[in-house]
Amino acid sequence: MAAFAEQWQAIVDAEAPDWSHLGLELRLADSERTEEAVVVVGPLNPWRRDDDYREGILRFRAARTAGYGAAAQLVAERLRQLDGRGIEGTLRVIRAVDAARLVSTQGPTF
Repeated sequence: MAAFAEQWQAIVDAEAPDWSHLGLELRLADSERTEEAVVVVGPLNPWRRDDDYREGILRFRAARTAGYGAAAQLVAERLRQLDGRGIEGTLRVIRAVDAARLVSTQGPTF
């Protein structure tokens, strides 16, 4: 299983150069480590639906330069911290917004 930091870099590399916001799902290999993972990724403002935490699923948003979501650099750092603790799993994009211009709006909503 690839490290979270590597998965994040692969996601960023695969996105359009003008990506604006990403909705991401982090699925832990070991759901028993969910609480520990939540503490590490807390600054990313993860959210859940129904029994997601019990299943080891965390969702959060990332923003490339502006808008709603954690800064891409913060996402990279928090995922490196998960890797450093030996927490494994998969990271995938569940929503992507490209070329959003936050001129007279609060930004996209998911």
